[in-house]
Amino acid sequence: MPWKKGQSGNPSGKRKHLRPALKKTITELARDASPEAIKTLITVMTSEKSTMTARAIAADRILDRAYGKAPQAVAVVGTSTFLKRAADMTDDELAAIAAGLIGGKDDEPLLIEGEVISRDQD
Repeated sequence: MPWKKGQSGNPSGKRKHLRPALKKTITELARDASPEAIKTLITVMTSEKSTMTARAIAADRILDRAYGKAPQAVAVVGTSTFLKRAADMTDDELAAIAAGLIGGKDDEPLLIEGEVISRDQD
């Protein structure tokens, strides 16, 4: 049956059972379940039936949450010449780079402001 102009096909609106029942975010739900999750990790860690791998992973997860993850070391390899922008370099530095006198090994390309410059360019 066609509707009249201006008439809604569902005048009473969305049905109540189709509305989302959850009012919490995923983070809130996860935090609510975290005490049980920690108890599960403790059970796995202390169970003699668990494999050594499972026990070690459970212990690692507990320690991460108790004390935080271990810091990760990050190293930057290169000379200070390559950490400068081309606009901040002197004419002599730019000339040395162009001549191939400054840079990594002969088989490594030069990197200036995110652009790779091949050494075999004529």
